[in-house]
Amino acid sequence: MESALTDMAANSNSNPGLHPNQSSVAVGLGLDVAKLNSAQAVVDAIEAALGNEAGEECARWFAISVLKHLRKAKWIIPSDSDLSDERQKNLAQDCLAVEGFAGSLRTVTKDARSKFRIVGFASSKKIERGVLATGTKAYKIAANTILEAGLVEGQAKQASHKTPSEKKPESQRPKLKEDVVKTAVGRRAKRRGYSEDEKTISVADSAEPTPAKNESVSMSKEEFANLDAALSQNDAEIIQQNWGDQQNEDRWSRILGLLAGVGFFVFVALLFL
Repeated sequence: MESALTDMAANSNSNPGLHPNQSSVAVGLGLDVAKLNSAQAVVDAIEAALGNEAGEECARWFAISVLKHLRKAKWIIPSDSDLSDERQKNLAQDCLAVEGFAGSLRTVTKDARSKFRIVGFASSKKIERGVLATGTKAYKIAANTILEAGLVEGQAKQASHKTPSEKKPESQRPKLKEDVVKTAVGRRAKRRGYSEDEKTISVADSAEPTPAKNESVSMSKEEFANLDAALSQNDAEIIQQNWGDQQNEDRWSRILGLLAGVGFFVFVALLFL
């Protein structure tokens, strides 16, 4: 193991743009990395050797990188995860089965430095540091696939199970029927043009309370009909009272007008005497 890591380090030093993961893949395929002068050349040789499996292998490295990011792990190779090689391939296939993943992955990993290696993720990409963006479709699909598979402990349970709702405090509970009656009467009174202090309280107080076990937030049609009748009666009383006041004002106006006319004629008569 130590000799293999040493060989990969030596190959990476001879090719500064090459990542140890990429060197490992190339060596595993029997490629002579020393004869390849760039990371792009190594990646091209890997894809040529893999053939039709190149896309799935690239997706496997990318999905394992996303899993590492979600778990906040510090892997350097895929085998450091608890997934077998078969499970890693299945995960890659699940991601590729989602529409839009393959196209986005090609765009995200178009730079050779981002393929066949463990990459990091952040809000913005930094290719030279091996960091890709979390806002891409490929990342979102891979992350969603991983979470749905329950591969991230804690987060999967939280997504699939809702926490029980806490008991509402007293201030947030539904109002009793008596409070609803007063509220409804007050709103009706405002729409009719007079304040809540005029008749509304007396009407609400006159409503017969029902037993506590039958209390509910909603009101029946019969109760609304009673309220409407009470409000209509209040309107009639108010109109009758206002009409009486208006008649009194009219009488005083006529008396004052008559007195003013008499006083005027007396004043004119005195001027000609």
